[in-house]
Amino acid sequence: MKRQDSIIEDLHKLRERIGRAHGFDVDRIAATIRQHEREAGRALVEARPTRAKRRAQPRRRRAAQRDGAVGA
Repeated sequence: MKRQDSIIEDLHKLRERIGRAHGFDVDRIAATIRQHEREAGRALVEARPTRAKRRAQPRRRRAAQRDGAVGA
């Protein structure tokens, strides 16, 4: 059974309300955001590319590889 999360429910309601107000047209939604950005004099949405960080290997695996263990 899926747990109900009030924050997620609120986000879904907000998304539905914004979509309905703009006829579920992504171009209209984007145009409204751009208009709000112009009025505010700053970006409301920033889309900066990010690089995925490389995960460190667990210490045991690194030690096994360093020591030449088989199957590591």
